Amino acid sequence: MIVTDKSCLSCRRPIKGRADKKFCDDACRNNYNNRLNSDAGPLVRTINNILRKNRRILEEILPEDKKTCPVTRKRLLEKGFRFQYFTHTYTNKSGIVYYYCYDFGYRLIETEHDACLVVKEIRDLQ
Repeated sequence: MIVTDKSCLSCRRPIKGRADKKFCDDACRNNYNNRLNSDAGPLVRTINNILRKNRRILEEILPEDKKTCPVTRKRLLEKGFRFQYFTHTYTNKSGIVYYYCYDFGYRLIETEHDACLVVKEIRDLQ
């Protein structure tokens, strides 16, 4: 067994073992990675939860065998959809803006009042 002057990245205790070892045990490795990968705070956690909920709503509305599906804004709102939260936008060659929550999105249908078109992966629609 090699003794090094290194300390555990999680608990700071001296590490015994291989020269490239970073943690004293699996619990410290897990604690360190959980802290590293946890959300930056309550605001980030709240926004991520809203984005995930928006995506679930869009996924639920769009049938698996379809690439698009019309829906009213009212129906989305009734399910708890929050239009002000999205991950990114895409504007196609015609100038139509799509709002995405990860891989599911929607666009407003201008010809119909209060309607949206739910889509998955806009690349397939070009």
